[in-house]
Amino acid sequence: MKRILNTHALPLICIVMLVLGLSSCKKDDLDGSDKTELLSFGPAGVKHGEPISFIGKNLDKVTAIEFAGASVPKSDFTTHTAELIVLVVPIESERGLVKLKTTDGDVMSKAFIDFDAPYVVSSVTSPVKPGENVTITGDMVNWVAAVTFGGEVVVKSDAFVSRSLTQIVVTVPMTAKTGNLIFSGAGTEPITFETATPLVVILPQITGLSPNPVKHADNLTITGTNLDLTTQVIFEGVSTPVTTFVSKTLTQLVVKVPGGTKKGKVTLVAASAEKTTSSTDLDVILPAISSITPSPVSPGANVTITGTNLNLVSSITFENAAAVAATAFISQSATQIVVKVPAGVTRGKVTFGVINSSLTVLSPDVLEITGAVPPPTISFPIYNDGVTSNWNGWIGGGWGGTKNYDNTTPVREGTKSIKIDYVGGWGSPMQLGGATVNISGKTSFKVSIYGAAGSAGKKVNIGINGADKYLITIEEGKWTDYTIPLADLTTTNIQEIIIKEFNGTGGFTIYVDALGLN
Repeated sequence: MKRILNTHALPLICIVMLVLGLSSCKKDDLDGSDKTELLSFGPAGVKHGEPISFIGKNLDKVTAIEFAGASVPKSDFTTHTAELIVLVVPIESERGLVKLKTTDGDVMSKAFIDFDAPYVVSSVTSPVKPGENVTITGDMVNWVAAVTFGGEVVVKSDAFVSRSLTQIVVTVPMTAKTGNLIFSGAGTEPITFETATPLVVILPQITGLSPNPVKHADNLTITGTNLDLTTQVIFEGVSTPVTTFVSKTLTQLVVKVPGGTKKGKVTLVAASAEKTTSSTDLDVILPAISSITPSPVSPGANVTITGTNLNLVSSITFENAAAVAATAFISQSATQIVVKVPAGVTRGKVTFGVINSSLTVLSPDVLEITGAVPPPTISFPIYNDGVTSNWNGWIGGGWGGTKNYDNTTPVREGTKSIKIDYVGGWGSPMQLGGATVNISGKTSFKVSIYGAAGSAGKKVNIGINGADKYLITIEEGKWTDYTIPLADLTTTNIQEIIIKEFNGTGGFTIYVDALGLN
């Protein structure tokens, strides 16, 4: 243990002697009063085991002096006259009023007596569980006024379970954290101590997860130790912790798996907000797609989807079509689904909804549609599943929204496209700059744009080398290929390409693919 703070100092000796005026003395003499009176005591700041003096009148009638926590009979007085009593302060004495016992009745002091009590803490039981008791031993620890636990949680002495000269017992607050204890003292010279080693506060620990893998909305059984301390469970991919449990005991916690759970660790949170995490990942059972045939397929025809856990599929969404609910499937089993392709679908990946889950599963391959216009021919690609090495500048920057160069659906060619979300302010989230792409021998700039829901009639400007060159009106729900002549460029190089919102209001999304020169 170490002393870290002496909060204030008082004079070591301050004996206040009351001097009675002559007239009052004469009055008392004339009255001939034999009443016992306590006029003063001191010194202030006296320590236990040191002498203290009581000054008054008719003190020879005092048979004992009682302190808070201790009593001294007159046989233990070191001096005893009508005007003065001197005695040694008992070790058990505490702050409080003093009572003089006399043959005529008790005389109570009007002021509290206090002591300089330099307590010492020698040991603390550790580790300890929140809600259970910690035992603190030492010398004169009954003078500890408060204990501060890790996390700055304070327990004052009136809330102690018990207190004595050598031991205090305190219930560990549920919100306490592992950390050094701080003891705040009472007395005329209160001191503050901090333990040299931390008090370890027990946390819930996970030893097992079952079943693993698990389905969404099913019960997960967490086994471990001190699980009754858990107030929240956090699953990977779920922002809101689970606070309602099926059951909770010291060694087992049962909780329903949220619909947004992804593969990852499970985290327990205690009342202190301290967290403990599982050593293994919790896996979730999801449908897995191995093939969709035929591809290409004509709208209105059936496709057969094969894979595993397909009985968990709740819906199927084809590109540019409304979701087909499981109730409309032609057939469904754990390994195969047969479904009719809706009219109006376009080339793209297929999205599968999952029972009791907010997650979706995407087909690994693009579903080709019979009769669809093939992607444009591009001899010098700038974007083809990513910005190509043909573009020798940077691809960062932008404002007024976000862009994603790795979008997986819809796509015009390959397996990826650029998703651009405009939020307003004539933004250009996607920017390609800093290049010197020579256009000698090239005649056209090509780009394919797909308008997401709500984009119909919106406009974007294709900017080249810092100038807005070509205004395009977005067509919703399909890919539109644009061929833009390069004849009016006044330079032989392209340094910058941007696709800037023209309307200024934002709130719509487009997809860009098949970007390059021909």
